[in-house]
Amino acid sequence: MRRATLLTSILLTFASLQGAGAAELKRGGQQQKELAREDKERLLIRVAPGDWGNANPAEIEALLNSVGNEMLKHFPGRRPFPVVVSPSRDGPLVMYQKGPSNEYQVLLAAKDDHWAEYVYEFSHELLHILAGYDLRAPTRTARNQWFEEMLCETASLYMLKRYASAWNVLAPRPEWHQYTPELQRFMHRALSEKHRKLPVNVTFEDWFEKNGPGLATKPYQREKNELVAMFFLPLLEQMPDWRAIEYLNQGNREADASFYDYLARWHRKTPLSQRGLVQSTFNLFRFDPPQENAGLGSGNAAAAGLPEPTVNDRGAAGRPGR
Repeated sequence: MRRATLLTSILLTFASLQGAGAAELKRGGQQQKELAREDKERLLIRVAPGDWGNANPAEIEALLNSVGNEMLKHFPGRRPFPVVVSPSRDGPLVMYQKGPSNEYQVLLAAKDDHWAEYVYEFSHELLHILAGYDLRAPTRTARNQWFEEMLCETASLYMLKRYASAWNVLAPRPEWHQYTPELQRFMHRALSEKHRKLPVNVTFEDWFEKNGPGLATKPYQREKNELVAMFFLPLLEQMPDWRAIEYLNQGNREADASFYDYLARWHRKTPLSQRGLVQSTFNLFRFDPPQENAGLGSGNAAAAGLPEPTVNDRGAAGRPGR
């Protein structure tokens, strides 16, 4: 009897260990699947050798991968893509011509161990990629392209603030923690530049009414883009889902007669569930959002059987007034 009881106890213990082992294997398998899924969602950024000053390309690569994957959190579901980053006096820019393996080619001007400059420059070029810059014709400047440039500047400021506040967590190397004060100084200097502030007694609406038409055809007016970015930055900070930016360059841009038409096309191309950022943009510029299935601009109003907007209904930037 005692032998039977002992044998039963041994068998139950063995069965219990088997069950625990199976459960542990299952958990291990789930963890491996989760890690594999995370790897698939990570960007594939490679830093090419070249004149990076005293910075090690492997260290730059670690930082840029960190920046890329941090930004990709705002684009859930976005498939990763390869990027090769090279040093160049012509940078920062992202080239229209892709590499031999269909990778995006980014040139940066940052050198040495000025990590804040790498964060700032690479964030700008990465957002161009996420915005589908390559859908634009490379041979000429697109009308209202300034808005994309402004968005990229805003993303750079956002990532600077993110890394300045969480460098101890996000820095790829523990020994880089001492760089926190310099990163914060770079961020504060960028945010406090005089040209990023409106003139005294001038509202943003009045400023844009005066400057909007010039921006439409000259997208690289850096100081003006940077001023608008200061107003756009809170929108990105309040809205973690940036997927609407992926639809910015989709559709026929030749039909964008005005900045309002440009935004209306963006609104129309963006899925309804992702239009939060688009709606906030309309609010910032004090535009009425377009009605579904409505024509674009005054040129399409007559064709749609709608009354033409009067002069008093449109601002200097060619936008329907509120």
